[in-house]
Amino acid sequence: MAKWIQKASKRMKEKGTEGSFTRIAKRMGMSTEAAAGKIMAHKDHYPASTVKKANFAKNVAK
Repeated sequence: MAKWIQKASKRMKEKGTEGSFTRIAKRMGMSTEAAAGKIMAHKDHYPASTVKKANFAKNVAK
């Protein structure tokens, strides 16, 4: 795993935000990757924080 992903995971655990995008995806009735794709395609319909989480999910999935 890349070093930046490890640092980001550690920060998410410390902040208590680990898994927050997965919860968003489940509420949408989609997988994490599908939800990230939909959100990134329609950025203007979602809050900036959700778009950032979707972008992170897409980058980590690569």
